[in-house]
Amino acid sequence: MSEDPAMSAKLTPEETELEALQRSHALLSNFSRCLPGMFYQFRRYPDGRFCLPYASDAVEAFFGVKAEQLREDASFMFAKVHPEDLPRMVATVRKSFAELSPWHQEYRIVSANSPDRWVVGDATPEALPDGSVLWHGFLSDNTERKLTEQRLQAAERQRRLVMKASNQGLYDIDLQTGEGNFSAEYLQMLGCEPGDFAQPQQFWDYFWGTAVHPDDVVHLKLAYKSHAATQGNTDYHAEFRQKNKAGEWRWIMSLGSIVEWDSKGKPLRMVGTHIDITERKQTEEMLRHNQELLEANKNRYKELARELEILITNAPVGIMFVSDGIIVRANKALAELCRFPDAQAMIGVKTTFLYQGPEDYKNFSDQVVPGLQADELVELEWNLRRFNGEPFTGRVAGRALPTESYVRGAVWMIEDVTEQRMTLDALRTSEQRLQRLMNSSLIGIIQGNESGQILDVNDVFTQFSGYSRDYLLTQNTAWETLLSNQDLKICQQAYKELIQTGTTAPFEIMLQQGENIGVPILVGLSHLENSERDWVAFAMDISDRLRMNRLKTEFISVVSHELRTPLTSIRGSLSLLESGVSGVLPRQAEHLIRIAHNNSKRLITLVNDILDMDKLASGKMLFKSEAVDLVALVKGSMESNMAYAASLKVGLQLEHHPKQAWILADHDRLMQVMANLISNAAKFSKEGEAVILRIINTESRYRVEVCDRGAGIAPEFQEHLFEPFTQADGTDTRQKGGTGLGLSITKAMLEKMHGQIGFCSAPGEGSTFWFEFDVYR
Repeated sequence: MSEDPAMSAKLTPEETELEALQRSHALLSNFSRCLPGMFYQFRRYPDGRFCLPYASDAVEAFFGVKAEQLREDASFMFAKVHPEDLPRMVATVRKSFAELSPWHQEYRIVSANSPDRWVVGDATPEALPDGSVLWHGFLSDNTERKLTEQRLQAAERQRRLVMKASNQGLYDIDLQTGEGNFSAEYLQMLGCEPGDFAQPQQFWDYFWGTAVHPDDVVHLKLAYKSHAATQGNTDYHAEFRQKNKAGEWRWIMSLGSIVEWDSKGKPLRMVGTHIDITERKQTEEMLRHNQELLEANKNRYKELARELEILITNAPVGIMFVSDGIIVRANKALAELCRFPDAQAMIGVKTTFLYQGPEDYKNFSDQVVPGLQADELVELEWNLRRFNGEPFTGRVAGRALPTESYVRGAVWMIEDVTEQRMTLDALRTSEQRLQRLMNSSLIGIIQGNESGQILDVNDVFTQFSGYSRDYLLTQNTAWETLLSNQDLKICQQAYKELIQTGTTAPFEIMLQQGENIGVPILVGLSHLENSERDWVAFAMDISDRLRMNRLKTEFISVVSHELRTPLTSIRGSLSLLESGVSGVLPRQAEHLIRIAHNNSKRLITLVNDILDMDKLASGKMLFKSEAVDLVALVKGSMESNMAYAASLKVGLQLEHHPKQAWILADHDRLMQVMANLISNAAKFSKEGEAVILRIINTESRYRVEVCDRGAGIAPEFQEHLFEPFTQADGTDTRQKGGTGLGLSITKAMLEKMHGQIGFCSAPGEGSTFWFEFDVYR
């Protein structure tokens, strides 16, 4: 129930304390419903008055009266106690009151319409400041156990009659020879027939070796020795487990007596009976188990009460129990939050000090009452005040308390979130500032999550895409509208690489603005700060750059084609002159012709490389995907380049390879790749050295390695090695020859064929270039 701003009736100190005690245990009522028996608090005043401030719902089942009727006067409960048990009960209560000792009592409750019920009560006393004593106790139904005990006592009284009148398990044993007479009933207990044991010793071997439980043998023999030691003045009595032929263990009570002695006091003859008491033992075991369960439940109740008290006292947030608008319980955290000296000082204070005024209190009540009446958890933030008038923002959560113990009661948790609210407001201001910065940028910015949902975009990106911000943030199919299937796969692959490696290279895609209109953009993808899955992308319009690249490519293509035709004619003419077609040339002229011929070949190679780069950049170079055996290809490339290597006085050697190594690639382009790598290795090898080739199988991939023992590559040039027109040293370029395009072309070709290329090198130790392809199965 919600709080009521009305003033509650003035109560006497004793009544206030009584109500506080009642409320302090209201939260435990739910526990009592799950346990057998009745939880209660019994209070006795110095003047002899007594009442039950608290009793669980089970009080009605025990005494036929509701708990409310006993809160002021418990005399009706004593009227239900059996007259024979009442004096002893009153005496034990007075003794516990005087000594503050634990109270324990077993007594009967009288009912007009049903048999008397036996109950057992246990309670622990607590002295209160006013001189009264408050007992915290538990009452359990003991009727079944009491009736069982009475039945056992009756059975014990009949034991001697059973010895004389019953032939159940009757035995008569000659203690000297071991011979004996056993009734048919005892043999039935064993599951045996009269003729099963031809000799007395066979029976006793079976009895002690098989029939009696091993744990009971010592006890059984000790009982006989104790009986014999008294010369028959006491009865022989022993209980043991006996197994029958069916394998079942049955409890047997053996009663008997030695009836004959010789002149020296040696026992001669013993008679008695064996009685099957298995059912009685089972009843005793069940009773013992129930008693243990009862004790465990009582201990659990005490532990739960203690844990609840610790939880409330040490909770990091303020907690208060409110009844009729007045605080009846509070913890230390709430006292510190509201600027009270301690939690006790809050007891009895009205909660209205927390609000700005009556109107604010009414508005708060209007918001929380529906949830409390529906028994729901109420949560909200509210501008509150401390007891000294200092304002703060509080996060409030509450729930209604049981109506039988509280008047419009509720339990509330209050937490000061002023700093959190200020931080949140500052964060919102920062976000707004960041949004303004994003919208003033010349680069499109997109923020998204792992599932690809767009969480935020700036104005520049909406201009790129041609769609509004609301559309991009609310439509789940926005990416299908903005990108082609191929570009969408490029973006997904880039995100996968970002998650796996933490970084990804910028990539280009086409942003669709309509059926025939697209904007080429360069995208940079990165993790959002403090997040492993969310991402942020920066998009830049590269239309102008692509147009300039296209113009440059077209210019290079035209110039290269225009150069190759005259160069081919010049090379042919110089070749003819060098071969002597026009006769023997003067030595000086022959030297000049040779120089011109070599340079024309270099120019044609340069033009061809430029044209290859142009084709690769424009996508005009076609690649086939066919099965290629790397072993055969490498051997073929070695034969093709053997003459060139020999001219440099360098050998070629295939050091290691499998029998076959099948991949998917373009055979001719791959031969061009091998020619570039082998020629480079040969050029930079020393005379007399050999270029080493290897083909290695690395699980699901094949790797081809080309190794030289040249000067190696300086570290500062390694990261630029695959860029166009790049060589480690311009001096080498002039001495060895080359355009600086070979490795760039090689890398582009391999990537077009879905291969990978790399190298390792150290100055003075040579270089190893390698490329890899997936195994084709």
